[in-house]
Amino acid sequence: MPVPYRKIFISRLLYACFSLLAFLAIFGSSSIYAQNAAAISQGFTTSETNVAAGALMTMKTGSTSTVELANTERVERLIGVVGDNTLLELGDQSENVQVVTSGVAQVLVSNANGEVRAGDKITASPIEGVGMKAVQSVQVIGIAQADLNSSQIQTRTVQAADGSQVQIKIGKIAVQVNVTFYVAPDDRSSFLPAFLQDFANAVSGREVSPVRVMIAALILILAFVSIAVLLYSTVKSSIISIGRNPLSEKAVRKSIFQIGGTVVGILLLTLITIYLILTT
Repeated sequence: MPVPYRKIFISRLLYACFSLLAFLAIFGSSSIYAQNAAAISQGFTTSETNVAAGALMTMKTGSTSTVELANTERVERLIGVVGDNTLLELGDQSENVQVVTSGVAQVLVSNANGEVRAGDKITASPIEGVGMKAVQSVQVIGIAQADLNSSQIQTRTVQAADGSQVQIKIGKIAVQVNVTFYVAPDDRSSFLPAFLQDFANAVSGREVSPVRVMIAALILILAFVSIAVLLYSTVKSSIISIGRNPLSEKAVRKSIFQIGGTVVGILLLTLITIYLILTT
């Protein structure tokens, strides 16, 4: 293959690859920013009279439109937190409380279950509407984005299970709202890495069988291997084709774009398949 044509082809191929990577990076970062910054709320009715912004809410038994303040006895019905000036509000004026179901929101939390730090899972506490750190497998409202000590804290005296009076701290911190079932490390029987199991649980919103997670991981690995082989063979054959016939550059470029479309199709099909495996 003549050196000038080889250099032109390689430079254009590298430009296309870097452009694709830049697009994915920008798209991914903007998606993450939108997920972290945008709060989406849904309108509900409630009979509660002391609902404050940041309070944890649960769906009322037997209803799909009425919510009530969350506590440990209703934790399995967690739906979100009361929002204040959310980005997108769904519902009409007849619904008297907006509950954030996705995005970052200010949430009332306490140290009833220990000091809350960034990264801790937040669940309902014995105090209605107030969350706490999850230390065992339970339904959670989301993940703390800041330490409780970094907020303005109020102290409240409550009665413990043994009848004694204890003081707890209550404050508002940012929480990434995403209602899922949290499996505590001590309760894990999975042979999979913890981060992989956590990711699968977050995607499905419940505990996923390790076998399903393993199948999904194998499918993803096979997809990446297939894509790598496809790209390698395409690049190799393209270089050989241009080396034999420099005038075939246009046809080779068209072929590369077709292969790119095939790769995108494989990725989309793989992601859809994995999502169905984890959620069904």
